[in-house]
Amino acid sequence: MMAEETPPSPQIPTTDNRQQSVNVQVREENMKSVYSNIVRISGTHEELFVDFAVNMQHHDQPNTAIMEVNTRVIMSFYAAKRLALHLSQAVQRYEQMFGPIQLDPRQRQIR
Repeated sequence: MMAEETPPSPQIPTTDNRQQSVNVQVREENMKSVYSNIVRISGTHEELFVDFAVNMQHHDQPNTAIMEVNTRVIMSFYAAKRLALHLSQAVQRYEQMFGPIQLDPRQRQIR
């Protein structure tokens, strides 16, 4: 598992287009962690809904996957774009350290 990195302090533009740093304090006392191996994305013209779930295959129904949604995050498209950029950077750093991530399970090598 990779060590968590603390993201840099957000830069907030001022009215004269200068960047101002903001000190962000993170409180994790009430944090809950969930496992997810699949995500579903939907939304409206103003908000994006991201459902995190566990994809479970049942032996008695081999052609049916059950997506048990356990967490929904609703965010603005601005926040979604920032998240997408941070996720992309994290995946790039991982691949630089450990090699490419193969999305096709049939092509994966066991590490």
